[in-house]
Amino acid sequence: MINANSINFLNESISKLSVSTKQRFENFRQFNFLSIDNLLIKKRGNLADFYTVASDLTDAFQKIRRVSDERNRLTSGDLNVFNMFGVGETMHSYILASFLNPHSNHGQKHLFLNVFLDLIGIKRHSDNENWIVTAEKGRIDVLLKRSYPHSVVVIENKSNYAVDQSHQLYRYWHQEIYRPIRERHLSTDYILNPPSEYYQLIYLTPSQTKLPSDNSLIKPSDWPKDLPRVVPMQPQFLFFGDFIVKWLECSLLEVPKENFRLQEYILQYLELWK
Repeated sequence: MINANSINFLNESISKLSVSTKQRFENFRQFNFLSIDNLLIKKRGNLADFYTVASDLTDAFQKIRRVSDERNRLTSGDLNVFNMFGVGETMHSYILASFLNPHSNHGQKHLFLNVFLDLIGIKRHSDNENWIVTAEKGRIDVLLKRSYPHSVVVIENKSNYAVDQSHQLYRYWHQEIYRPIRERHLSTDYILNPPSEYYQLIYLTPSQTKLPSDNSLIKPSDWPKDLPRVVPMQPQFLFFGDFIVKWLECSLLEVPKENFRLQEYILQYLELWK
């Protein structure tokens, strides 16, 4: 008969299974080494049968753990340096900016930046343009700026589901897009509707459940009346598990095959979002 220790072990096993281990368990089911559904159908009906099912499940998880432990011993697949230190929103911004910065110590120059710009639809005129990339400056998580042709990409990073600050996106739009364009004495239509191939306001989140609040896009009440009430340009919503994964996987294809250090760094960061 199954006892409390077995139940605790079962719960602990479920909670500690890595994504890869869970996938292996799913494959385990699909190939009929163990069919939980069949077990439940056959044993349905009384408490004794439930204990049998639970015991069989415990045995299955013990087997999975042994296989997983051996696999981890051989490959250290469960080791991820980012999980060890608990990456917060600020660190995610620095990591992203480090990839995007052509002068970063990854040594790949414009590789990550060019792939990123192409994916979001920013027009490039060469493979080695002069972009300035900053992180966590002026309250903006990640900022990309190009002098010629004048271009700005503001990235608001919500990797850890931080709450939007009041008028946050509006202030960033006004500071980095509206004012610099107006100072260039361009038309009002261009100022309020800048082409997306040169200007973008990106809201980067872990999932579609995290979108900007209405207040974030609205003008502060004490600002000049001639300014639009709401950010006139459409923010682009991007997701870590979709866009960031695609961006880094595409970039990884261009990283030299012998650069194992950078490859492993990228792969471990990708594991956070898959």
